[in-house]
Amino acid sequence: MARVICIVNQKGGTGKTTTAINVSARLANKGYRTLLIDIEPQANASLALGVDIHALKKTMYDVLLEEEVELDDIIIGTTTENLMLAPTHVDLANTDINLADKTDKQFRLKNKITKMRAKFDYILIDCPPSLSLLPLNALTASKEVIIPLQADYLSLEGLEQLISTIDKVRDKLNSELKILGILFCIVDRRMKMTTQSIDIVKEDFNKLVFDTQMRLCVKLKEAATFGQSIFEYAPKSKGAEDYGKLTEEITAGEENV
Repeated sequence: MARVICIVNQKGGTGKTTTAINVSARLANKGYRTLLIDIEPQANASLALGVDIHALKKTMYDVLLEEEVELDDIIIGTTTENLMLAPTHVDLANTDINLADKTDKQFRLKNKITKMRAKFDYILIDCPPSLSLLPLNALTASKEVIIPLQADYLSLEGLEQLISTIDKVRDKLNSELKILGILFCIVDRRMKMTTQSIDIVKEDFNKLVFDTQMRLCVKLKEAATFGQSIFEYAPKSKGAEDYGKLTEEITAGEENV
């Protein structure tokens, strides 16, 4: 049965989608059957994997809104062997309005994922930068959460709010939910603020902070522009090295999951 992991932060620009794409790709490279689910209305993960979202007949919008549409109906392959994608479209931005009167509105994604867990080893969910109904669905459907975080004070301000939301979801909707790790992204140690911010988080959440930190790497942005993971685009880059180490941390804990 697949480990279901969502990548969540209500703040944009934290490296969330980059993490979702490259961890998924690395897992696939290691031979794990991997599914990346894109529920970000900007469709950044889908676009960064080279998908023409306007040519898609059905997307995650249809999966979440239509009872008869399953994940199997929309999943497509990628240029990475073992990596499948459940793409999205900008229409997904209307999800909160369209699901508002549904009694199972927090469980729509979980219900669809449950039917697919036997087909994959890992299912990763890339969420929008908000705490709306879409990330709520992801938190309800997942067993584990990765929180990407920039090493600056503004990012730290929202961390407690996010952890509070995760605690509430655990109490009311998903008792199995746990934080897999807090991941520092776009780390530039030339800045004094970077070290100070990391130290603050480690003081409060030491055991929850990943050992691996994602160093600032221009190649990561370039890879997305070319519709590739960092392992395809620049396999010898700092970005590939760091996401490789992070994936080792994630898979090393499998026996405890």
